[in-house]
Amino acid sequence: MKRNGFVGTGTLFKLFLRRDRFLLPLWVILPVALGMFVAITFTAMADQGMDSVLKEFHQDPLVSALLGPVISFDLPGAIVWRGSSQLALVLAIGSLLTVVRHTRTDEESGRSELIRAYEVGPYATLTAALLITIIGNLLSGVLIALSIIALGGETAGSFVFGATMSVVGCFFAGIGALGVQLRENSGSARGIGIAVAGLGVIMMIVNNVVGGDSVLKWISPMAWQRVTRPFAGNYSWPLLSFILIAIVPVLGSYVLTTRRDLGAGVLPSRPGPAEASPNFSTPLALAWRLHRKTFFSWMICILLYIVVFSALSPGLAQSGGISGWLSSLGGTDWTTQTDLGYVFISIAIYLAALVVAAYAITAVLRIKMEENQGRAELIVDKKVSRIHWMSSHLFVAALCSAALLLAMGMAGGLVYGLMTGDLKDGFWSILRMNMAKIPPVWILLGFTALLYGFWPRITFLSWMLWLAFILLELGWEAQLVDWRLLQISPFTFAHYTINLANLPWIPLLSLVCISALLAGIGLLGFKNRDVLTKA
Repeated sequence: MKRNGFVGTGTLFKLFLRRDRFLLPLWVILPVALGMFVAITFTAMADQGMDSVLKEFHQDPLVSALLGPVISFDLPGAIVWRGSSQLALVLAIGSLLTVVRHTRTDEESGRSELIRAYEVGPYATLTAALLITIIGNLLSGVLIALSIIALGGETAGSFVFGATMSVVGCFFAGIGALGVQLRENSGSARGIGIAVAGLGVIMMIVNNVVGGDSVLKWISPMAWQRVTRPFAGNYSWPLLSFILIAIVPVLGSYVLTTRRDLGAGVLPSRPGPAEASPNFSTPLALAWRLHRKTFFSWMICILLYIVVFSALSPGLAQSGGISGWLSSLGGTDWTTQTDLGYVFISIAIYLAALVVAAYAITAVLRIKMEENQGRAELIVDKKVSRIHWMSSHLFVAALCSAALLLAMGMAGGLVYGLMTGDLKDGFWSILRMNMAKIPPVWILLGFTALLYGFWPRITFLSWMLWLAFILLELGWEAQLVDWRLLQISPFTFAHYTINLANLPWIPLLSLVCISALLAGIGLLGFKNRDVLTKA
């Protein structure tokens, strides 16, 4: 690398900092807020002392399988044990999106071509994007450490934990930079990063299930805190290894960035056929073609997830009882109605449904991306109505999100039934668990369609609503939120504490009707508003 290859880095850094003056503080401070939320949760639960509460969780086979063994039996240890995966995921996604936004997204919009018309080195844009992301991660790590110190945590352990979270974020910044070089569109680059994050979460869960001390804790960034062990050893030397791991994708991105054309990727796109298939002649066929790669990627991840959980669930049934806190959630001893293996997999399916809801939101937002890139204008200018075009995307998004849940139910039921030797009951019970999650997922799909139809600039509110449902769930589990308040979330109608025989099918069917109504209103809004053009 020559020195003049970095010309203009400082100027671009200032530009990116100005563009991110609202988004950067959001993902830097959000992990701190999540850590404080965990602290408030455990403080509210610890009527008999923090040590006794954490020991109860530590001895609970179900909770220990989900979150791994407790590292330190105090409030800072509770934050590390319960909140590290969420903190790491926020920093990972924030880092990934920031790098992609300032590199590949700018190339797609033509902004990078305009910048390159001035005296700017070939590494300047990439370096500026990485710098702002790394500084954001370091700042977030320091704030996480200071917040734990303010709660009474020791200084060394607090900064070891903060540094671990910072390195996780920097690793995903490198993954985002590498994905940008490989693929020629921002969606694919983000998909690479999200796939790596999803794989990391799966490996973290497997590591927790086998005791939290397997080789997977070194491989998965989401489990690196189990290597550095904040407040239970404070091993800072593994951070050097993790920093070296994080540097690898960064170096790879620098090597590849000069080996591709601006706007192109190292991996070339597959050329299409000279003539379209006769079946490829409708907006629905086009929508499926645009969604299918993302759908199959999600399908692979979701099937891997449920197969792992289904295979491990039966073994928990012989692990003894579970904590009184978990069994008394909702004010009833709901775990006595079924065995522990079913409890474990029902919670796993509930968590997966929240993730599938995120897929449904992104599938609808694919319509917005098509409009932003000017392709919607080309299509609706032909003999294709606006409602026909948008409804085709909504139909594919709804069908694909339902297919993910149904495939998860069939695969999970098959594996669980074979493992327990009760294929008939196991298969149908788990399939019904997944079917019940489709209406809540479609509610978020319909809400996103409503926002896009009328106010495409505020579709981010869909993510805020999704996050609100998750926070309500966490607050309810911590007994800070009453069940009546939790029922704001549509996912409560298919909650894991509700026995399959008592599922409220009429409210669930009502959710389907409401989601269809929201989507229909969104279609009318899109029909009557202006379409974004690139002119």
